[in-house]
Amino acid sequence: MAWFRRHKERVVNTTGDMVQALQKRRRQLVRLFLESALITLASLAVVGTQLFYPFHVVIGVTLYILSYIPFVYRIYLSRDTWRRYHSYGLAKDFIKKEHRRIILATLLLLVSAVFLWVRPLDYRPFADMTDVEIESRVQDDLYLSVTAMDYLESTGNDLLEVLSTEKTDVNATEDIALAFDDFIQAVVYSESLTDEHRYYAGIPYRLWNTRLTSFLISYSLYIKKYEIIHRMMMVVDGSEHKKKALNQTVPSVGRGNIYTEMVSRFYEPKTRVRLTGGYLYQSTMIGDDDMDNYSFVLLRDKAYESYEYLSSNFGETLLQAPDALSDSIEQNLFDAWFPIQKVVATAMGRAIISTRGKEGLIKEENILLMEKKMLPGDIMLQRRNWHVSNVGIPGFWTHSALYTGDLETMDEYFASEFPYDGYDSLSELMASVTPEVYEKFKDKTSNGESVKVVEAIEPGVVLQTLVKSANADFVVVLRPNLNKSDILQALLKAFANMGKPYDFNFDFDTRDALVCSELVYDAYFERLPEKNGLHFETSVVNGRKIVSPLDMANKYVNEKNMPDPELKFVYFLKSDEETGEVSIASEVDFVESVKWSKFSFMQSDQ
Repeated sequence: MAWFRRHKERVVNTTGDMVQALQKRRRQLVRLFLESALITLASLAVVGTQLFYPFHVVIGVTLYILSYIPFVYRIYLSRDTWRRYHSYGLAKDFIKKEHRRIILATLLLLVSAVFLWVRPLDYRPFADMTDVEIESRVQDDLYLSVTAMDYLESTGNDLLEVLSTEKTDVNATEDIALAFDDFIQAVVYSESLTDEHRYYAGIPYRLWNTRLTSFLISYSLYIKKYEIIHRMMMVVDGSEHKKKALNQTVPSVGRGNIYTEMVSRFYEPKTRVRLTGGYLYQSTMIGDDDMDNYSFVLLRDKAYESYEYLSSNFGETLLQAPDALSDSIEQNLFDAWFPIQKVVATAMGRAIISTRGKEGLIKEENILLMEKKMLPGDIMLQRRNWHVSNVGIPGFWTHSALYTGDLETMDEYFASEFPYDGYDSLSELMASVTPEVYEKFKDKTSNGESVKVVEAIEPGVVLQTLVKSANADFVVVLRPNLNKSDILQALLKAFANMGKPYDFNFDFDTRDALVCSELVYDAYFERLPEKNGLHFETSVVNGRKIVSPLDMANKYVNEKNMPDPELKFVYFLKSDEETGEVSIASEVDFVESVKWSKFSFMQSDQ
């Protein structure tokens, strides 16, 4: 019995030791998993926020690689389990025994993939057609492809010309975006033909010339597209501004990052195989005297020219590969990070430290008195105390907006500028050019108010009533020192941005999304000879150009004693946290405000 008790105690102790060891190992594995996840998150944050710019990609990728160390160590800690179940040995013996078959299977898969890349079989557009129908269809598409080729070349050349400029301002961004949109529309049109005639192999051999024509339609447009993309890469090389402008959301297709996607596809093995395989097929099957059809000859020569260009620039293609890989990695990491950044920014924008911050101290009666001094085109700078988002915005002033007035006010104020461009009033112009904006100005709120402010807030660029927009704790009104024609153009520009989303990336190099100060900056940006504008100095934060509301306030302070300041002081409403009272403050008070701390929520000492 004593022996049995000792044996039982040893079993219990051994089992307890095993349980403790298992629990310890499990804690290790959980800790290593969390470490790996945190390092991965840090790598995404570095790239997404462009922290440590311009080395953010290198640092982010390095962190991402380091995140695999805890993961690999987890596998190392699990080696006892592998040994226990002989997993490693079985896998090693299987590979050693079947290595020839594995190599053969791999080669067969590779050959099959290459064959399907060159001659896909997943779709048969010509299967249910008669010979006459096939010939008619291919002949019609041949003439359409000549139009598509011209469309590709003309829009591509226009885009390359725009990209060749060295300017990096708002106007250059818009010009690039417009030219790229035109090019994308040409690409979409050409791909409608390319994708159809990729299946030329479905045309019977008895229709040999028709089969060759179908192939040439697809290949000539396909290689021309990639020739233009390569030329774009050469022009864009080294310019972050141009890459950002090209990667904006393209209105005609409703999505962004198309340029980076194009470059990535250019380097894909599938693309290289199709480009080279198509050339070999064309060289072998199509002679110089096979066809006397003008359209056929044109496409044949265009295809040869494009391939000659790509082959002669193969060295540059190789040199661009690391840059293309870096851009692709950066974009993938940013895409993974951006939803997190958006959620955090949205949460901060909505978070309020004190319930007092739910409503501004400036009330309707104060705003209506202020409005009597305001004119369409005036810039409002605002601050709301107790908002967490104030911490992430430079300086005391945290928001900006454009006052427009209602339709009647704008029509009266800009009456001297009409007739303009065939319109007799601003209302008539807006009804034709921006009908959705016009309808919103015509509508009344439930309180019978009209919208009088355009601003960019969390949902995007919206129209607001003045009472709602100016319900803050501090509001200053500044007036651009421009003529009515320039101010009219600025407001029209702001109206054209209506509906664009909020720019959670906070980058002034792009125009597909806007923050509050970016809307004002964009509206008043100079575009000669059409209009004069305001000259705001941008600053670079983590590789992104910005102009904050504080920068706009500082512009007034820095220029107020100059002969021709670009901004005029109009009105300043200031509140007191202790008393809740609102007063009309002076220009001197506004000048001092640029020095007030953004962390100070109690403003009684100012």
